Order: sequence, then structure tokens, then C-alpha cells
Amino acid sequence: MKKYSLYIGNFLLTFLILSTVLFVGGFAPFGNKSLAIMDASIQYLDFFSYWKDVLSGQNSAIFTFSNLLGAGNWSQVTYYLLSPFNLLVVFFSKENLNVFFDLVVVLKLSLAAMTSTIFLNVRTKDSLKKWVLILLALSYALMQYNIAQSSNIMWLDGVYLLPLNLLGVYLVTQQRSRGIYILALSIGFGLIVNWYVGAINCLFSFGWLILEICLAENITLKKIWWPIISYTWAMIIGIMLSAVTFLPTVASMGQQSRSSLDWSLLTNTFRGNILSVIPSYTLGATSSPTNVSLFCGSLVLLGAVSLFFSECFKLREKLVLGVFLILSLLMYYWQPLFMLFSLLKDATSYWYRYSYVGSMFLIFMASLFFEKWSDDPQKNIASLIKATISIVGISLIAWYFLPKVSEIRWVQSGIFLGAILFVLCSVSSSRLQRYKKFAVVGLCLLVGGELSYNTYLLIMNMFSEVSVYQKYVKQQSSQITVLKNYDSGYYRISQTKVKGEEDNINITANYNEAYGFNYWSIASYISSPSGTQLKLLSDLGYRTEGDRISIVNTSILPTDSLLGVKYILSPYPIKGLEKVSLQRANEKDVYKNPYALPLGFVVYGIAKRSNGLNVFDYENEVYTQATATTTEIFKPLAYKKISTKRGIRYEFKLPAGKYSVYGSIPWKWSVDGTRLDLNGKMQQVYSTWLSPSVFYVPTAGEGNGYVELQTDAQHAFNEPQLYLLDLDQLAKATNKLKKQSVGVELDVANGKAHFTVDNKQGKRYLQTTIPYESGWIVKVNGKEIMPKLLDNTLMAIPLEKGINNITMKYHVIHLKLGVLLTLVGIILLSGTWYLTKKYK
Repeated sequence: MKKYSLYIGNFLLTFLILSTVLFVGGFAPFGNKSLAIMDASIQYLDFFSYWKDVLSGQNSAIFTFSNLLGAGNWSQVTYYLLSPFNLLVVFFSKENLNVFFDLVVVLKLSLAAMTSTIFLNVRTKDSLKKWVLILLALSYALMQYNIAQSSNIMWLDGVYLLPLNLLGVYLVTQQRSRGIYILALSIGFGLIVNWYVGAINCLFSFGWLILEICLAENITLKKIWWPIISYTWAMIIGIMLSAVTFLPTVASMGQQSRSSLDWSLLTNTFRGNILSVIPSYTLGATSSPTNVSLFCGSLVLLGAVSLFFSECFKLREKLVLGVFLILSLLMYYWQPLFMLFSLLKDATSYWYRYSYVGSMFLIFMASLFFEKWSDDPQKNIASLIKATISIVGISLIAWYFLPKVSEIRWVQSGIFLGAILFVLCSVSSSRLQRYKKFAVVGLCLLVGGELSYNTYLLIMNMFSEVSVYQKYVKQQSSQITVLKNYDSGYYRISQTKVKGEEDNINITANYNEAYGFNYWSIASYISSPSGTQLKLLSDLGYRTEGDRISIVNTSILPTDSLLGVKYILSPYPIKGLEKVSLQRANEKDVYKNPYALPLGFVVYGIAKRSNGLNVFDYENEVYTQATATTTEIFKPLAYKKISTKRGIRYEFKLPAGKYSVYGSIPWKWSVDGTRLDLNGKMQQVYSTWLSPSVFYVPTAGEGNGYVELQTDAQHAFNEPQLYLLDLDQLAKATNKLKKQSVGVELDVANGKAHFTVDNKQGKRYLQTTIPYESGWIVKVNGKEIMPKLLDNTLMAIPLEKGINNITMKYHVIHLKLGVLLTLVGIILLSGTWYLTKKYK
């Protein structure tokens, strides 16, 4: 009971400290700040809103039209949303998801304190003094990684599970059967709740097995085989336990845009100066592309370095730990190991997503030192002093040789290091034993204060405003609800302005509002989207960014019409759209697209790939094939090129008639600082991250207009493609397709669709705007078929003469096999438990 109270007590202590820091910093639920920044603000809050809808039966975890044009969502759910803590989202409104987010961060880090307490206590055979054990576990819970990466909340599940993984490995090397159960269950559970950090923990656990074998006493070749076999067996069972989610995820990712491994990055190079780990181990420091921050407090640093000066450790132990310390640093600085622990992907943001394993190793070394220190504290005073001198010496070398960075808090970090050394030596001194309790209390306050101060420094540089989010969500939820009540049909919604977008820039990464507000759209921003959908949208004018985002920040009317975008939310009018008398929200009105086609319509032919055609000519080809009539929706627009002080102006004359203007200025390479002045009515950042390729030019009736390219690198751009959109031709084409489709009945929902088509003519197709992926089963009059594909993406169904009953149903690939393997894993784990108990 004392052990359990210690574990629960450390959970509660960490919860109290973090809650206090959030209270002082003014974070939700106590204030207007939130830890949900960057990708958490751009992506995860919308995903949690979606998850709330899934849990209430209003959306689907298997397939959703909220993902781009509609896609299987299994890999997104298993990456972002399967943490058991996410079930708490049902208790929070969508407006208060910032409170939910901050609470879950606190809960996960408090659990990390508990699991690390269990691991360190068992690993040191209950030899650590309880206050040292509490401080080391607290150092793990409040290490730099946990706070700096708190916005990536799904990775924190790997943090609290890592100590259990390592505990299982240790017990396996001690030939204790419960190690198999702990390792198998923690590995399996880790791969279920987040396969990414689960896989990182698997890799690190193998290295830990080698470490524990090397540290074991009286090791022989014969004794090595049992831990290796037990470890392998536990890992097999663990992976099988996770198969219900992991196997379908792997199958799903094989169809996505970022599924391939980039072997070209596996080079024998170094990413930076390994000395940079020293200044990065200071208060408030963060990781960057060339250095890693493993900060977990001065107590840990003192303990880890003192181990090498302590006479309580054998030379073999010091060599083993020294080699593994070097390897743990090389994980961040040597490219092959960096790529291995980045899972062979180019992890170009949120640097060193696995740095928590390096901090865990430092804490482990500190625990070994303090385990010996507990036996004879006075004997190790010299070790602590030598370690401090070494730390100061290496820091001076790093300060001298590395570039000077003003943000590094050398003095504050040095003060904490010196103070903790002084109090630790006071605790160790035999002459001051009468004051030991006061010194211990002082040391606990110092360590807790240092970790809390570092947490405060980090969070005060990384927060979003809760009130801004709440205001936006409240208005947008209401607008979408009103629109759905106004039109209960099947259609997609698009936007030209979203949350967090700055004026006169017109770029954003917020493309997940369809997830957040539960509607069907043509945009999303997820880690591994469908590559074919991205290619289709790019061919139709919505450029792909980073192999994961379609830049949808305007309305390309022929594209939107083809894809069934019936409503556009926009702060400005676009020619051809009709304003609807519905409430305005977040400065956006609701516009109806009168040219929008249904999600299934009858066509005569199917356009193949773009085959080098530019966007505008390919649009013409798509409509030409569909209508079996030469259709010129887009027509080239003549322009006059004029040099200006800021760049180049392309002037044009708009003819009489119903026309709007679109354009594109292809660039050879990105040029930061480039802007477009669109006829003096709109500004557009261009040729950079998140900027579009095709742009809409606001014009008013007949007359002159212009597009001005403002750049310092004119040679980086090709000649512009300016086109007139003939709205009369667009109306003619879409009306013809609608007329061809009279009598088509449809019933579409997430993951399933049913169409009834009476085909009285010859060879025709039902062109749907539902993308194909391998999970779809399509049947015509009960017979399974493989549909034709528009641009290798949108399903087109060959029609038989007469009545065609078409059914489509989506299923998760290999889900049944995954369930079977998980059941086998449960049987194997149960059988292992039974046999070890019986023959123990």
C-alpha cells in the first residue's frame, strides 16, 4: 500500500504543480491562454471536435467526407485520437476544447510521473530514498520535451508508456515472467494509442535490452538467450495485440501521399556540433534542427555525471553507460540514427520528436548514482563536486566554441546548479545530519522550483487565445447549422477565409474546419492524405503543399461546380455566385453556386489525366468529355506587360458579357516576399509556403483590369496564364449535365452510397465525385465491378441499358484480419501467463 500511495501521490503532486503553473500563467481553465498552439490550433482542436461527433454517432471513424473529397479515416484516428484520455472530450462543448486540451496535457504528464516512479523504484530495487525517487520522476514528467511538445498532445502517450516498456525489458533480463506481460501489454497498448511514438518506443526498447544485458552481473552466453527469447516473444505478442488498429493503418498508409520512405536522407553526416547539447541543457532552451534539448533539471545532470566519478561503480559499468550515453547523443546528431528514430521520414518540424528517450536515459543514470549515494552519501560528496567542475568546464568550452546566443540562460541555470549542489552536499554531510530534514525540504523546493520555472518559461512563449477561438467556433457552428437547416441535401461547402487567417495575406493552414464543424468539403490538412486526391485537386487548380495540403483559399468555379460545392463561405463576392440571405459569421457571408453539380451525374465520357495541360485547358477537357461537346469554359485573356517600381503589371481589358478572370503565374522556385495586387481590390501572398497557384481577380463589369506581380526576382517566374471564365458556357455545360442526369436518385452517407439510374441511351457513365480507394466495394445490379476513374481518382460507373442499381460500401482493409491477430495475441499472452504460473 505504501508503494501504491507513493505512485498515486506523485501523480497528484505533478497534477498540482502543473495546475499551479497554468494558474499563474493564466492558462485555461484559469485564464485566456491555452497550450493548443501551432498544429494543435491548426489541426488537433478540429480533430477533437470531429472525435466528439464520432463518439456521439454524428460522424464516422472509418470513412468521412470531412477528409478532403471523402476518404478512409482509419489512419488519422489511430494516429491522433485513440488515446483513452480523448474520451473525456464528450464532457466538453466544442467552444471549450482549449480547456479539454490543457487538462489532458496535465493528466498525461501526471501519469508519466506515476509510471516513471514505478520503473525507477523497481529498477533500483526500492533502494532510492523516497524523496529522491519523487524528484527524479518529477524531472521526467516536467522535462523540456513534455512542455515544448505539449501541443503535439498525441505524442505524450509514448512518454507515459516508455517507463513501462523499460520496466518490462528489465524484468525480462532478470528472468521474471511478469516482464513478458508488462512489455507485451505496454508495447501493444502504445501501438494502439499512437503507432508513431509506439514504434519509437519499440526501437528504444531493443537498445535498452542490450543495455540491461551488458549491465547484468555474471552475464554468460547461456544467460543471454533467455532474455533475448523472452523479449522477442513479448514483442511479437505486443505487436499482435495492436493488430486491430496497426495492421489496417499500415495498409491504409500505403495508399497515401507520404507513404514512401526517403532512403536518400540516410547519409553518413552530422546534423550539428554535439557540444550544442550543453547550452541546450539550460532553462527555457528548445530544440532546433542542429541541436537537441534534453533538459530535465540540474539534479538529473549532477547525478548522471557524478556516476562517472563515483567509486561505487565498476569500470565496466562506467564504460557501458558511457558508450550508451554517446550513442544516445548520436541519435540526435548523426544522420543515420536520426533518420532511424524519425522512422525513416524527413521530420522537418518539431525537432527531435523522440528526445524524451534521451532524457529518460539521463534520469536512469542519475537514479543509479543516487541508489549508491543512498548507501553512503558522504562518500559521494567528492563525486558531486568533480561532476560540477566537469559540467562547468565543458560549458565554458561550449560557450567559447559555439556561436553566442543571447537567449541562453547561463547564469540562472548556473545558480540553480550551484544551489542544488550545495544543498545536496549538506544532505550528504555527516556533520549536518541534525539539519538534514530541512536540507531535504530545501532541496525538494529547489528542484521543484527549477522544473516549475522552466515549465513557466516555455509555456509563456507558446500559447493561443481562448476567447478568440471560442468566438470563432460559436459563430461558425451557428452558421453551418443554419445552412444545413436551410438545405438538407447532398453537397460540399468551401471557404475563402478561415480561422487565424490574416488580412491582406490570404494564406492559411487551417483546412480542417470540415472536421470541426461536421460538413463535407474539398480541403483538409492531415499527415498522410490521399495522393490521388491531391493530384486531382492540383490538376483542377488547387495546388498541393508539402504533399499534404490542397490550397483552397478561393473559389475556382468550374472545379467547385464539378465537385458539388454548392455553397461558399466568403467575406467578398465572387462573380457567378449568388448571395444567400443567411446569417453572416466571422465576416463571411453564404454564397450559393448555381452551377454546382450533384454528387453523381450522367456523362458520355471520362477525362483521363491532365497530360501536361495547364489547369484551364484541362478544365475544358473535363467538361468536353463529360458533355461529348467541345466546351470552352476558359478562354485565354490577352494582356499587356508593363514594368513598375515593385515588379511587373499585366493589364487586360474585360469584354462585354458574363465573364470573370482567373490566372496563374508559374514559378521556377519559391520567392519569399512576393505578392500579387489583384486589380487593386485584393492582395495575395504568392510563390511561397501555403500560397495558391491559381488566383481569382475581382473585376466589376466591362473595363480594364490588372494583375501586378510584386517581386525582387522576376526571373523566377514564367509568363502568366490569364484566362476568362465564360459564365454562360459554364451554365450551358452544367445545365446539360444536369439534364442528362434527370431521374438519377442518390442517397449518400459517410462510407456508403446508393444511386438509381434509368439509362435509356447507349454507353454512358454515372460520374460520381466520390474518390476511389481500395476499401470501396462497388456493385451494379448486384454484380461487383471496378469503376472507371476520372484523373485516376473520381469513380465513374459504366451504366447498363435500363435500370441501374448502384451500391457503394467502404470497409477498412485488413480490419478483420487485424481483429483475428489481436485475438490470437490475447490467447498467446493468456497461454504464456498460464504456463509460467503453472511451471513456476
